[in-house]
Amino acid sequence: MADDLGWGELGCYGNSFNETPNLDKLATQGIKFTNAYAAAPVCSPTRAGLITGQYPARVGITDFMGTKTDRALDPAKYVTINEALGQAGYRTGLVGKWHLDTNYNQSIGGPEKHGFHEVIGSETKYIADGDYFFPYDKISTFAAGSKDEYLTDRQSAEAVKFIQRNKANPFFLYLSYYSVHTALEAPEDLVSKYKKKFDAKYGAGEAEKVFGEKNKKHQAKHLDNPYLAAMLERIDVGVGSIMKELEQNGLASNTLVVFYSDNGGAGGVANNGGLRMNKTWLYEGGIREPLIMRLPSQIKAGTKTDLPVTTMDFYPTFLELAKGKPAAGYKLDGISLAPFLTKGEQPTRDTWYWHYPSETGNWKERMSSAVRKGDYKLIQFYATPRVELFNLKADPSEKTNLAEKMPEKVAELQKLLDAWKIEVKAEQPAI
Repeated sequence: MADDLGWGELGCYGNSFNETPNLDKLATQGIKFTNAYAAAPVCSPTRAGLITGQYPARVGITDFMGTKTDRALDPAKYVTINEALGQAGYRTGLVGKWHLDTNYNQSIGGPEKHGFHEVIGSETKYIADGDYFFPYDKISTFAAGSKDEYLTDRQSAEAVKFIQRNKANPFFLYLSYYSVHTALEAPEDLVSKYKKKFDAKYGAGEAEKVFGEKNKKHQAKHLDNPYLAAMLERIDVGVGSIMKELEQNGLASNTLVVFYSDNGGAGGVANNGGLRMNKTWLYEGGIREPLIMRLPSQIKAGTKTDLPVTTMDFYPTFLELAKGKPAAGYKLDGISLAPFLTKGEQPTRDTWYWHYPSETGNWKERMSSAVRKGDYKLIQFYATPRVELFNLKADPSEKTNLAEKMPEKVAELQKLLDAWKIEVKAEQPAI
């Protein structure tokens, strides 16, 4: 899981500035999704959807968990995916970001409380502004480190060690990178490489002028960013090291490898592949994600699909592939993609939902709910009450609002959305 990675940042999704050879290779070895969605336009609710298999609106975590929130993922209410896989005989581990509890002293909803067998490098302070070089002051769960150690590299190394420790038995590893979240930071030699590449493309001295030290977060409204590119390269190298470890231990053919992001890229930084807006919006740029899945023994290599899928689908998919079963009476909102991945069977589901009341950020203009049915997507905004309707097949960048031209489609989708909000007990935005 990458953090804040835009839909258009990987080479296999059309990016020609960033260098992601290992992720591009992963895509050729498995299946690449072009209509994969995050459960929310920000991190914590998407992570809640992944871990619980339920809509964030049902869970009650629908915005990022800041320092002022008292919400946490209650262990008494959920059988998390790692717990379900643990019951199926899997050794489970988390390496990295959790972000489903911010009371670090009590840790009511921390990953240990949710049954992970191993928790490595998870945050112990609020980490929104980054903590990318050792010694880390927000990730005290690393026992030691070396001078100038880069956090992404350490996470990848810990993931490899987890595989080495557990290679004799089934395992589930949730490698949750903190990168490429702003503030943007990466090893200087790698940043220099991409600055030279930027200068070659846009003119001598342009990289320093746009992204240099005067720009403290190294961000600008530009699709190519040397700092983000450097951060992403370290993720790519880490994924490559994991692929290599699986190969060397004879585990590659029967190990499902998934690469995904928690929400769209951040404004002022991201390349969201021409999609509208960015993180914190329910337009496509905020919720459509890169998604690659590889399982050589069952998924045909070199496959590409425009099938819409979402975060909640991972739980039932992982469980079916692991030959496990959900806990009796436990609600799952996603569907298993296993029949599609292994046999090409098309799911019958044609409707997807989102709800973003922005209870933490309190960004009123972004408070919205959305529904997609087939090719049509409706967004309901609350602060300035209105609906917008788009045909995503014809207009993936959501440039043409069809609401006035298609009142019957608006009424159909609004009825579905209203019923869903009642069913999941969606929180009303505080306008």
